[in-house]
Amino acid sequence: MVEYVEWHTVADILDEHAPNWGHTVKDIRPIGDIVTVTVAITIDGVTREGVGTGKIASETGIKKAEHDALKRAAVKFGIARELYKKEFDEIAQDEQQPQMSAAPINPDPIAKSLGDMITAKQLGMIRAIGREANIDAARECMNVMHCRIEELSKRAASDLIEHLQNLQQPNVEPMRRAS
Repeated sequence: MVEYVEWHTVADILDEHAPNWGHTVKDIRPIGDIVTVTVAITIDGVTREGVGTGKIASETGIKKAEHDALKRAAVKFGIARELYKKEFDEIAQDEQQPQMSAAPINPDPIAKSLGDMITAKQLGMIRAIGREANIDAARECMNVMHCRIEELSKRAASDLIEHLQNLQQPNVEPMRRAS
């Protein structure tokens, strides 16, 4: 099994299988000593976004963030998806373990390091809950956490997911918890 795929390999696969694909850098945002980059890939009018991170102190870190975002957006079209299977398996395994009772909303929600940043899965879950429950997740995050969703730490993102699930209508089944 391949553990890593280069961005140019992803671009080659897209060129071969979807020659009319295109990508756009949607957002570049510094958070402490890291930078997040959001990239959108469009194929035949369908757009998927991915978020990547890197160290802000160097051009290499910013390029890494863009390349990671490109790869994560491509995964949503099925490219190199097997690389993320192990990560999904670990989440499923964590969910089988008993969960602690709900903690209060995190008083310090902003990520302090690259390793502490919200994951792509958490970001996707927050957006999905918002869509399904007709909640403006970005506004709710700003009201409750006093920051943007993309700035959240993993723990704060989990707290926001739980908060959004609690806001859902009683007849809407909550989504599984991301970590």
